[in-house]
Amino acid sequence: MQGTCVRTTFRFGIGWRAGRTGQVLALLAALGLPGQVGAQSLDAPLTNVVFREGDTLRTVVGAELADPDLWPVVLQLSGLASVKDLSPGTVLAMPVAQVKATNAAILRALDAIQAANAEGARLFAPDDIEAAHDNHATAVVRRGEGAWGASVQFADLATAEATDALLLSLEQRDRAAEALVTDVQGDVEGRSPDASRWTPRAVNAVLVQSERVRTLSGSTTQVTFRDLSRLRLNPNSNATIQRMRSDPLTGGEVTKIELVSGDFYALLNQLGERTSFQIAVAGLETTTESADFWIKTGADGARFANYDQAALVVGSGDQAVSLGANEGAVVKANGEAEVTEVLDRPALLAPADLEQVFGRSAALSWSAKQDAAGYWLEVASDAGFNQMQVSEWGIPATGFEVSGLDQGTFHWRVAALDAFGLPGAWSLARTFQLVNDSTPPYLTVLSPTEGTLISAPRVTLTGESETAAVLTLNGSPLPLSLDNTFSVEVTAAPGINTFALTAVDAAGNVTERTLTVTYRPAETLTLTPDPTLPRDGEGRFLTATEQLAFTATSAATPGSALRLTDATGAVVVQASVGDGGAISLTIPASATPAAFRLEVLSPQGTPEAALDLTVVTDAIQPEITFATPPPQAVARNRLSIAANVGDAVGASLNGAVQPLTDGALALDLPLSPGANAFELTAADAVGNVALRTFTVILDAEPPSLLRAGVARPEGTNGPLQITAQARDNSGLRAAARYKITVGETEQTGVLRCDTQTGECAATLPPQPGALRLISVTVQDYAGNTTEGSGRGN
Repeated sequence: MQGTCVRTTFRFGIGWRAGRTGQVLALLAALGLPGQVGAQSLDAPLTNVVFREGDTLRTVVGAELADPDLWPVVLQLSGLASVKDLSPGTVLAMPVAQVKATNAAILRALDAIQAANAEGARLFAPDDIEAAHDNHATAVVRRGEGAWGASVQFADLATAEATDALLLSLEQRDRAAEALVTDVQGDVEGRSPDASRWTPRAVNAVLVQSERVRTLSGSTTQVTFRDLSRLRLNPNSNATIQRMRSDPLTGGEVTKIELVSGDFYALLNQLGERTSFQIAVAGLETTTESADFWIKTGADGARFANYDQAALVVGSGDQAVSLGANEGAVVKANGEAEVTEVLDRPALLAPADLEQVFGRSAALSWSAKQDAAGYWLEVASDAGFNQMQVSEWGIPATGFEVSGLDQGTFHWRVAALDAFGLPGAWSLARTFQLVNDSTPPYLTVLSPTEGTLISAPRVTLTGESETAAVLTLNGSPLPLSLDNTFSVEVTAAPGINTFALTAVDAAGNVTERTLTVTYRPAETLTLTPDPTLPRDGEGRFLTATEQLAFTATSAATPGSALRLTDATGAVVVQASVGDGGAISLTIPASATPAAFRLEVLSPQGTPEAALDLTVVTDAIQPEITFATPPPQAVARNRLSIAANVGDAVGASLNGAVQPLTDGALALDLPLSPGANAFELTAADAVGNVALRTFTVILDAEPPSLLRAGVARPEGTNGPLQITAQARDNSGLRAAARYKITVGETEQTGVLRCDTQTGECAATLPPQPGALRLISVTVQDYAGNTTEGSGRGN
């Protein structure tokens, strides 16, 4: 049935929704769409398929269901937790009837959507057709999840919504609307003839004769007329619909647009003897037979570009300029006009047509055109460039990154701008699909299994991954065969071997699988104690407590039995080898050294490897011995000290770690004036700690000699008394020297000093003669010296 018949046959009024089901079915039949899927198909029994030697899950699912990506659903329906559970002879449950029924419902919805779009649903019923698209997409997703009933429900809902959109479109096309706003990007405003101010315009706004439309900065809009002719106003443009007239008798239409400022691009339909499209711009009356042209106006004049074989006539009479295909004109404000050829179309370079681009942005590039002053880029969500997403004018380079797009399909094209600012022919459009894919790729290892023990150095790894995934094995490329499987022979080293497989899909999503295989040559199996365990010079294992946390590694198979016996052969501990050959057990300890034997047992209970070890406790602190005792006071601001820390393995001074060399350390200590306190600690391998503290006074000032003198306090025949008093921050030494004269005789000696009070004194036997104190010399503990004289009698 032709579309015109559908348009005249199906109408809807106030009560149309009540009978929608019947109308939907009738309309589907009229359009030749498939019939509705029966519920019995979804309840049909599953088809059993035997998994055979050499099969892979994806190839079997692809052969039965024509979609290998449904493998997770088949795995779940078959009661299998993982691909690893597959083996030859496994029966797989295939939802053959369910997939067929679901596919039919999804196809029926797609046909209904396409039928509605063909009748202008995107223009006249955008909400309904958008809802139909969304539900169709949901149906596809639910199908991939194996939710057959939900998928059919969403598909049927999409079919009904698409039919609603079709019916609305048929009614709208019969409405006498003059023009519609069919796309709005950014801020678009309108002003009707009877309005006093500008107000926002949204998609589907009806425009009437004499109405004005304008776009603000960074905004575009599209106006679509009854015959589907289109004008796209670019940013900062202002236009008035001066005339829209139709003659019901002849079917002829006259449209006249005044471009007040800015620019627009036009694609016209059905121009002929009965229709006319006129443009008023910069005082010029322009008529067109062309269906594809661009016009711009500004303070410096107007610019025109024609891309159609039919003419675009600028002006009238003798002043008219007729522009042919790919010709442009620049009309200056003084009326001078220059005609030129516009630049040829550029070639789009990347992305390739229909290429998938992953993320929220796309880097677009194109070839350079000679004499181009810039480029004009358009990106739309439809092939007709009716729903514009990006319009960038004057791009200086041959590339542009479009960002902020949602996931979906986008169409793009580029025109080169010449020195006059005239856009050349549009490039051939390309399409790219922006994909926000966050699902890691499929990757499984079929053989060998995790933890396999091998006795030969060569092993073959096999598995399966996702189509077009990039595989690496331990960082090296691993090719996939045509059926998405891989098989590679690798060499294992003695002990535990780790094989890291990585699959990266086109979106950069990563799946990692790690497989460990233990290679144990038949003649070799050893136990290796953890080298960090503390041991003494005799090799005995040390612990500060009554238990030793013993660890070791081995090439033994994980799960192998361990047996620890004492010197009498009695079993002390039983355990098993952990993952990767790790051994961990607790051994009793005491101050008396105890001997043990650790054995790895075969499945038959015979020793495969053995280790003899001795364990003893160590509760003795390390001994800190200074080569020279730290001084009480010094006069220099640095102090060097050497010490031995015995069996300590670590030392610190005031919390700062100090390096040890053969159990000794050398300290170079900076000193501050006054008392400097130090705390030196040393710890042995099992945690016993020794502590030494000392204080060193930095005293660079000599003592103060307060008084000094010599006298006979008991009279002329009494003993001689020499006294002095001094003061010092670090304390006086216990002896001070003096020099006196008795008569003509000079004598020297030592005063005894009280280091607390600073009083110094010495007594000499009675001697005749005059007394004179020549000098007294006192010294502090830092080595500072003061010499002074006093009185005598």
